[in-house]
Amino acid sequence: MPSSPSINCSMTRISSSKTTTREIYTSQPAPTFTVIQQSQHPPVTSMTKSAEKFLNKKVIVVGGNSGMAIPWIFDIQEVLTYLRIGFGAAQAFLDAGTKVIVISSNQDHVKDAVKRLDYPNVAGAVGNVREEEAFVEVLRSLAPVDHIVFSAVDIIVRGKLEELNLEEAKHLFGVKFWGSVIIGKAVKKHNIINPGGSLTLTSASAGIKLGKGAAIGGALNAGVITLTKGLGSDLAEIKFRVNVVVPGLVKTELWGKLGQSEEKQQETFANTVQPMGFVAAPDNIAEAYLYLAKADYATGTSIGIVKYNLDSSGLG
Repeated sequence: MPSSPSINCSMTRISSSKTTTREIYTSQPAPTFTVIQQSQHPPVTSMTKSAEKFLNKKVIVVGGNSGMAIPWIFDIQEVLTYLRIGFGAAQAFLDAGTKVIVISSNQDHVKDAVKRLDYPNVAGAVGNVREEEAFVEVLRSLAPVDHIVFSAVDIIVRGKLEELNLEEAKHLFGVKFWGSVIIGKAVKKHNIINPGGSLTLTSASAGIKLGKGAAIGGALNAGVITLTKGLGSDLAEIKFRVNVVVPGLVKTELWGKLGQSEEKQQETFANTVQPMGFVAAPDNIAEAYLYLAKADYATGTSIGIVKYNLDSSGLG
């Protein structure tokens, strides 16, 4: 990763025909994107065909900040599956030679992510998928791009069914499920992504194998997996691919920030089946997003990074 003695967060205002204004944040002074220098990346002639697929491509990562505002959670383990996965994916794409735009609904999170990523070819924008029209305008202002990763999540619903607050449960679908739909719709309607590009969604292991008290969250995540298949079919006609990553437990430094003591963390990890002998970190999950972005023939595909395989019941 290129280093810098100091980080300046610059801001470029983008105005649309509707006179709305958006702010694009970069970790370097303007312009928003800096051309990748040859000294930082090997010349194309020395790169493999696989590596060439990412060089100078533009990727949007929605939910690529290091944390997010969560009104309330029932299960800290489930919510930590999502925290920093988008950030890890953004970092992996930058390492692969792409330009990355991180989008989050929280302005401070955008600035923090851009600063922490610290690449000349990373930028950020503020956008909330709950506000469809404004969010689509953000996407259109950044188009065309080559790939979109969607890893945003709002709240986690897990608890006793008889104590379920229905309105809060409905709220759960607003970002993760309907956000996926909004992006798929925008891609087809407004040519956001170049032909041959991809959208990679994020589900969770609860969509495959439910734990007790996870009926609503499980239904949501299974819905995202099924939605992936439908979007893959609908968008194939414009040469656009849609896939989904299905992570299990992921370890990040946010365990401590969300109130988990080191002792409690170790207890949680010890009680989790670990096929490879360790709990996944964000960079372990990020490789799945890279694969799906460059796998030219993969669409409607689910990649499960969990302690059990996707089965043949229509979820895999």
